[in-house]
Amino acid sequence: MGQKLQSDNILAQKARFWYDISVNQGFAIDKHADVRTIAGNLRTLQRGLTGDRARIASGYMDGQSSLQAYLLYYWAVSFFEAMMILAELDARDQLPEIHAVLDVGSGPGPASFTANVFGARKAFLVDKSEKALAAASRMSASAAGRENADFEADFEIMTRRDELEDFRVPAGETFDLIVASHSLNELWQGAPDWLERRRDFVLRLLPALRSGGLLLIVEPSAHYTSIPLLALRDALLSAQTQETTLACVGPCPHSESCPMLALEGRPCFSEWPWEAPPLVTELANSAGLDRTSLKAAWVALRKAPPEERRTVPRTPAGPGSIRGRIVSEPMRNKAGRIRYIVCTGEGLLRTTSAPQDDAAARSLGFFRLARGDLIEADGLETRSENHLGLGRETHMRIVMHAPRV
Repeated sequence: MGQKLQSDNILAQKARFWYDISVNQGFAIDKHADVRTIAGNLRTLQRGLTGDRARIASGYMDGQSSLQAYLLYYWAVSFFEAMMILAELDARDQLPEIHAVLDVGSGPGPASFTANVFGARKAFLVDKSEKALAAASRMSASAAGRENADFEADFEIMTRRDELEDFRVPAGETFDLIVASHSLNELWQGAPDWLERRRDFVLRLLPALRSGGLLLIVEPSAHYTSIPLLALRDALLSAQTQETTLACVGPCPHSESCPMLALEGRPCFSEWPWEAPPLVTELANSAGLDRTSLKAAWVALRKAPPEERRTVPRTPAGPGSIRGRIVSEPMRNKAGRIRYIVCTGEGLLRTTSAPQDDAAARSLGFFRLARGDLIEADGLETRSENHLGLGRETHMRIVMHAPRV
């Protein structure tokens, strides 16, 4: 497990390499379009995807202006979101060696090119847009043979134009990573049995996932996409068979039912501060979009033998102890305490807090915690049934800071 032999510098070089190629492909679509025109097209695309959602599942990438706006803006967003997710899985030692990728609902393949940054050498992209798939193929072809002192840019891209609802993996094909990035939320929208259909669609893919391989589903952080993803997560984990067993390896620290679903209307997502490339910032500003961070809801499930379903010991952390992942922003209550919500390894939600002027908490790094960080703490004071406070005997360890772009 793990791809930690690659330095951060090499990863950054690879990321920049593919981002530059995506920009070149975007401008090649219409060499005469200026940034203001592209920003106008981006605004229209954004409203159709996240406003009235009229463009969802509409084949919008077959339009020249939409595909260009996507390549110059949303491609980078999706690419770097996947970068942060794979980097977190790597930091948690949950990233397998990736050689082959199946990318369903791929568009021009930002998630696949991210997988290449982490070692993938070939990808099979499936999408309904022939023009989006062609753009991905051109990107791969333009990189082939380029000399680079630090890495090989050759990346084999295979494509299939298909409606996702009808897609079946070709016989004999197997993959280390199956990814669906910003695509499953578009399937069976409005159907009363949307959850069962999405679950069954994913289960059809799993025989092609190698043992130890990852299923990664990424969706926008909005309520109407992130909450259904949590429901899909639970449905997949409940659909265990002798042949297909899944364990949740991220972002959750457990494979139990999602406790966030019990809190009506509360999503769960990751957020990463982001110094976006200048072109992305310029387009965002011109289109009136906020792009100071990356946000995404995601679930990573590992194909595992049945006995390995649970990824953490089921023994409770014990009185005064907490092990888990920060799933909120820091919150200040009326008493002046800074509080975080923690999703624990037992599949429960607890909160932990400290007075905002507490020097001991500051020295432990408590006030520097952010959404996505993993912590362990002992010697906490019980303040209510599910709330623990830092005290004089507290020992806290930050197991992992969420990756930063």
